Amino acid sequence: MLSEAFSTSITSALIGAVAGAMGALLMALISWLTALGWGDAVLLGQPANGPQVLQLLLPLGAGLAIGLLRQRGADPLPELHSTIEELHEHGEHKLQPRSSHWLLGLLALVGGGSLGPEALLSRCLAEWSIGLSRWGWFKAIPWRGASAISGSLGLFGLPLVGGVALAERPDRPLPAGLWRWLPGVVSGIAGFAVFQGFSRFGDGEQTVRYVWPHSLEEISQNLVWALLLGLIGGVLGLLFLGLRRHLSRTLKRWNPLSQALLTGGVLAAMSQLQPLALMSGELQITPMLQGALVTNGHTLMLLGLLKLGLCALCLSSGWIGGQFFPLIFGASAIGMGLGELWPQVVPGQVAVSSLTAAIQSAVLGQALLPLLITAAVLKGHALAGALIGSVMGLGVRQITNAKKRD
Repeated sequence: MLSEAFSTSITSALIGAVAGAMGALLMALISWLTALGWGDAVLLGQPANGPQVLQLLLPLGAGLAIGLLRQRGADPLPELHSTIEELHEHGEHKLQPRSSHWLLGLLALVGGGSLGPEALLSRCLAEWSIGLSRWGWFKAIPWRGASAISGSLGLFGLPLVGGVALAERPDRPLPAGLWRWLPGVVSGIAGFAVFQGFSRFGDGEQTVRYVWPHSLEEISQNLVWALLLGLIGGVLGLLFLGLRRHLSRTLKRWNPLSQALLTGGVLAAMSQLQPLALMSGELQITPMLQGALVTNGHTLMLLGLLKLGLCALCLSSGWIGGQFFPLIFGASAIGMGLGELWPQVVPGQVAVSSLTAAIQSAVLGQALLPLLITAAVLKGHALAGALIGSVMGLGVRQITNAKKRD
């Protein structure tokens, strides 16, 4: 038993470390292409400063390319949860590598889609790990794809995220078996360690000091607001899912080229009207929470809603990517907007953390993973309401599902 655990740990750490390094190089490529088209300011979390003609042409060109590829039968990039489900349900030998996954995912990110990079990273590295099966002793390694995904998720700056993402399932309780946790956790730690040497990710919102409540009254108020805002975040998550389903049904009548071009046109227009609503948002979170981007409460709330709406549109029209960072940015903007509008009533940090954790819980149908991601990304803002928000968001989803079944 101990020798098997040791062997699993060593091989998982090896795959996780290599996956972390490869993921970092892939992110470096995405950053270089993004800066080339949109300008260096976007890598600092600022609005694009590239030529305006490129800001218009990039989304339109990406939409045209995505639409033509999909119209010719290219397989769209699966989302992160789909990749994990394939590994769980069908095994790694059924995970088919597709070059279209890489190309379509890269086009969506560089084209300005309101999408995170985790879907592209996870799929590419899982497919890469499957290629290892042709190499001698790698054939005998279990959980190759799972370890690669876990290692790549070191971009969130929290080693346990990979293990929890692989172990926690929306349709069943957390498994207690060692073999479901060990590869994910060990490879996540290894990928985290390597990834931090290459990547701009992982710093999170470290520069914002958490404001501790000073009295029992403040603690009580924070608790009440965390419960209320967690409920609101859960509703926002369900609205996001509902909007996505509605857009998918509506756009299903359109051909793939028209779908992708529509999204490209919307993103091109948004690049002139509200450029902060484009892209994933992970680089914009820190300056936004520091007040360096927008300080008007109404503008912040509108920005958050736009980010959520654009993410739903992208995912419904063939622009596939991750949804973690758009959800985090959108919820953070709405929470910060509430704090700016009613600073004497709504505790801003509680609003940000509660809404962020709750919206993820409602969308994913999980509680632990959103809690860890929120704490990893938001740091100082995430201490007060993330735990309550994650539980409330999951509760809203479960109650709604129960009512639908009845």
